[in-house]
Amino acid sequence: MRKILYVASAAKKHICHFHLPYLKWFQKQGYIVHVAAGDDFEEGERKTVPNCDRLFILPISRSPFRLGNILSLYYLKRLIRANEYDLICCNTPVGAAIARLAARKARKTSGTKVIYISHGFHFYAGCPKLYNLYYLAEKALVPFTDALVTINSEDYKIAKHICRGRNCKVYYVHGMGVDTKKYAAYSCSREKMRDMLGIPREAKVLVSVSEINKNKNLATTIKALSLIDDSSLYYVICGVGEELQINKRLVKTLGLEERVKFLGYRQDINNILNAADIFLFPSIREGLGMAPIEAMSAGIPVIASDIRGVREYAKGTASGSEQNSILISNPTDTKAFAEAIKLLAGDKELCKQLGKNAKESIRKFDIGCSMNAFTNIFKHYL
Repeated sequence: MRKILYVASAAKKHICHFHLPYLKWFQKQGYIVHVAAGDDFEEGERKTVPNCDRLFILPISRSPFRLGNILSLYYLKRLIRANEYDLICCNTPVGAAIARLAARKARKTSGTKVIYISHGFHFYAGCPKLYNLYYLAEKALVPFTDALVTINSEDYKIAKHICRGRNCKVYYVHGMGVDTKKYAAYSCSREKMRDMLGIPREAKVLVSVSEINKNKNLATTIKALSLIDDSSLYYVICGVGEELQINKRLVKTLGLEERVKFLGYRQDINNILNAADIFLFPSIREGLGMAPIEAMSAGIPVIASDIRGVREYAKGTASGSEQNSILISNPTDTKAFAEAIKLLAGDKELCKQLGKNAKESIRKFDIGCSMNAFTNIFKHYL
């Protein structure tokens, strides 16, 4: 029986968020699908991954310097030896490194193919010098990789350099895919959604959707809101993460408790976007950043950091029909975010134009395009 293994450092926030359509595709092709990933489920939450025949929870960590990663390498070696997988799709820097080391023997003895889907290298132009250790690690792991898939043009160029002269093919795909039709539709009216959120119907609503951690940098946009003298502005934040309480305390300190809503993990983002006027994405580092693509699919104007990945689709300095967003050169520039928010909040026509341009320019990131690209890659190695 043919078998596929997906590996990542997080089951819920990574596999469930990015890969479910692909797991389903493999099942439809007649493959048994296994997932081996870190446990990032909430306490008491059922540990399950849809479209998966069997889930293996590993003590894997995002940090490379944890004992659990050594144990995960041991467990993965046993799992791979027992199942003789046809293909291993590895994801996330630490998860992919462990998977490729664990599959070394299987590639030689069983003909197992290994594909690394990079969702954004940790090394990039302007990154801290310490992050270059990830570059050295990636270069050392290339001999154990049959294909390296990148999702932004900057990473693609780096990957081509790393794999030069090696038997590892490099691909460039426009992300894991967004169901653009889903975010352009909604089941709850704008007014009703605002009523449910406790926000005045006439308010100007800012929205962010992301994991709440240091990299997502939500403190910058919260501070930006505090600099704007406009009580009609409300900020809705969807997501959970390690810095949730830190951001809640910041909101309280700034006296914004009435106007900043933390909604936690939500599955009705399309309805929330229907109630939004502006989408904020102040991230410091991204491989691509799917949340702004979702907002742009809904025709919502985006204010985002001018960083690798985001530049793949957000055109903030273009003119006319090409401009579809406002980009901030320094992700931590609170004043710049505040000025951009004030600009859009006071200009309905500009909001409308940016939203229209965004919706038209985002089509190549649709799930249909990504599915076609990835399945062609998978078929090549099967």
